[in-house]
Amino acid sequence: MKIKSLFYALFFGLIIVTFFLFSIMLNNYLALPILSNPFLVFLGLIQFLIGLSVHLASIYFFKRIGKGTPVPIEPPKKLVYAGLFKYVRNPMYLAIFADILGGFFIFGHLLLFVYAIVFFTFIHLFVVFVEEPKLKERFGKEYEEYTKSVPRWIPKIAL
Repeated sequence: MKIKSLFYALFFGLIIVTFFLFSIMLNNYLALPILSNPFLVFLGLIQFLIGLSVHLASIYFFKRIGKGTPVPIEPPKKLVYAGLFKYVRNPMYLAIFADILGGFFIFGHLLLFVYAIVFFTFIHLFVVFVEEPKLKERFGKEYEEYTKSVPRWIPKIAL
């Protein structure tokens, strides 16, 4: 991984974490209720760990099979459709969404739930209007066939 790619990835991660912390602070400032339930905290921890695992596994497949990174300045040279990418086209975005939602379950701040919904909405629009057209342009027919056989968000195993 090039140093520029590492900085880009860290910057994107920092933005996600900043909004996460801002949501908690704003929730406290507005004195919104905090949901507290030991079962939800446990569920949130499990969800966070699964999300982190999916994220790391996706990075591995981008590097190993795609011969690149998920970072746009060092994109994969080959289309990745192995591992988790056999079941869903966007496991990394789903992992981040799961982590934010897990944070809501762990901390109980309502604005974290709102943040998760806003994040997913933004990412969906980004994927549909920016990322997918670029992938169609880069990988052509191979990507079009991939989109026909693998769903964008809901994994095949859940259908």
